[in-house]
Amino acid sequence: RTAPLPLTPVLYEERTMEVGLVDALCDYSRPVFLFGLTPPLEGATPEGLRETARKFVERSATLATDGFIVYDIQEEKGRTPEPRPFPFRKLDDPSHFASILKEVSGKESVVYKCVAESDKGGFDEWLDTAIDKYGVNAYNLVGGASSANQYSGPTIPAVAAKLNARPGCAHGGVTIAERHVKKGNEHETLMKKSELGMQWFISQAIYNPEPMIRLLREYGALCKGKGVAPKRVILTFAPCGREKTMKFIKWLGVTVPEAVEKEILEAEDKVGKSVELLCGMCRKILDETKGCGVPLGISIESVSIFKNEIDAAHDLFRRTQSMMLDFLGEPW
Repeated sequence: RTAPLPLTPVLYEERTMEVGLVDALCDYSRPVFLFGLTPPLEGATPEGLRETARKFVERSATLATDGFIVYDIQEEKGRTPEPRPFPFRKLDDPSHFASILKEVSGKESVVYKCVAESDKGGFDEWLDTAIDKYGVNAYNLVGGASSANQYSGPTIPAVAAKLNARPGCAHGGVTIAERHVKKGNEHETLMKKSELGMQWFISQAIYNPEPMIRLLREYGALCKGKGVAPKRVILTFAPCGREKTMKFIKWLGVTVPEAVEKEILEAEDKVGKSVELLCGMCRKILDETKGCGVPLGISIESVSIFKNEIDAAHDLFRRTQSMMLDFLGEPW
């Protein structure tokens, strides 16, 4: 396993990746480990963007990541009648910020893109720029926030076909295990998306392990029955240390059992309790899906600007990575 990056930030630009991120994501013989972040606010100067990237890379220097996830944040009107806990502010383009992260760290990113939020011609222009100018080759495709809304952008199958035609590019999608509890067909959805060429699926943040356990078991069984190899599922976890962060996590659509929310928010060390509980959930998923045949990965999502929650995300990354490597018997 690749050693952690050196602590001296000046060395980052001199590093090159031995294995590309797409290669790592598509190598199902080994786990992958990603760390997710959002871009800075739209309108930041080039110097400001680079400084933000430098600080992020410096803080995360000791994390043995395969790469990063850069999220595409949209206003998401119609997602829920609940008011947004934090006001929406437009952020820098995720493919642009991913290119800056690569310049600073030497590491590539999976770029999330909500394909529904732009017109078809505008999306094609965006994709050409992302690939040809910014050098992004790993994409996670997301649809609209609500099926009740009309969107002007292209469909996910149309975008998948465009990416399949671009050499060196690969794409994945989102999986929401809670949908499997409600509809019972998320495993079939994963199969259909894999037929579009998707190579991996990144989960919504997990605060209840049971839906994911059921989904992984049934997806693995479906693939076995059809004689196809399952695609990778990347388990996402996001720590929480304050009530407003919890409200935002739930607003995003994450199901948080009442008992889990109560245990976190009533703890003296809220963020420490969330890390402890999420580690337990990760262990439970690993234990109860062993042998299902679905290759896994870990992504830790930092959704906060507060230092204690950022530090907790780093701690959670190290602990879940250690847990998965030990569980799989992988060398460090």
